[in-house]
Amino acid sequence: MTTPLIHARGLSVGYGRGQVVSDLDFSLAAGQVHGLIGPNGAGKTTLLRALAGRLLVDGRLTVFGAAPFDNPVVLDRTVLAGIDAPLPEGWNLEKVCVVGAARHRGWRAERAEELARRFEVPRHTSYSQLSRGQKSAASIVYACASGCELMLLDEPYLGFDAGKREAFYRTLREEMETQPRTIVMSTHHLHESERLLDSILFIDSGCVRINGPVGDIAERIIELTGPAEEIDHVLNRLGVRELSRTDMSLGSRSIVDLREKPELIDAVFDLACHNGGRVRVAEVTLEKAVAALGEEER
Repeated sequence: MTTPLIHARGLSVGYGRGQVVSDLDFSLAAGQVHGLIGPNGAGKTTLLRALAGRLLVDGRLTVFGAAPFDNPVVLDRTVLAGIDAPLPEGWNLEKVCVVGAARHRGWRAERAEELARRFEVPRHTSYSQLSRGQKSAASIVYACASGCELMLLDEPYLGFDAGKREAFYRTLREEMETQPRTIVMSTHHLHESERLLDSILFIDSGCVRINGPVGDIAERIIELTGPAEEIDHVLNRLGVRELSRTDMSLGSRSIVDLREKPELIDAVFDLACHNGGRVRVAEVTLEKAVAALGEEER
């Protein structure tokens, strides 16, 4: 079994007034794109800062096999980017790139130039004078050009319009194709980013709700619609777990979890067909699946 790049057991992190996240258990594999999701205040930024070695933690946390806090073994291979991890206020992108080249052995100057043009970041305007979207873009330029093996991205698209967000996702795809690394990205745009993601880490109220491969979530959470009694018949026959039920004017909608019984996926479709088509079965989006799992776990 491959050792995870990031491993947490009983992880708690706070700022003196109590724990922001507590007793987290999760693992994130190397060479993948992981979506860190959860409501505002769930602790996503705190967790990213802990992974970047900027916060002391309680419990066990290893990144590259070592405790990350103030540890060159981790710091030299990791970059944290986003508006909540700002660049120095008085620096412009020109200086950021000079410092980045001195700081990171794998710095890619040509990539920095390319992305600065793509995202239209002024090279000689100080960070404090940039717009919100330009600050996000400057962080993306730095993170990608750094060449770091672990990229921690804290809602890196804030201030972007739809076109810039698409350019951002294209940039991440290019990064994974040309210089594969591990990316952990907090996001509220799951419907846009799901094609990039390999796994989901969903935290809420300081706790892990979901941690696993996207395929296990998106392909094994299904939706049944039809008369309530017919849906109940399907569920009772197969003994599968219902996450949520919504009553509609012409029937009901049920979200069903088959992650622990993937062998029943075909059986659900077959049984629905044998009911004369009165129950319809469909896959759901990753966003809807995660929302249903999150509600069920509360």
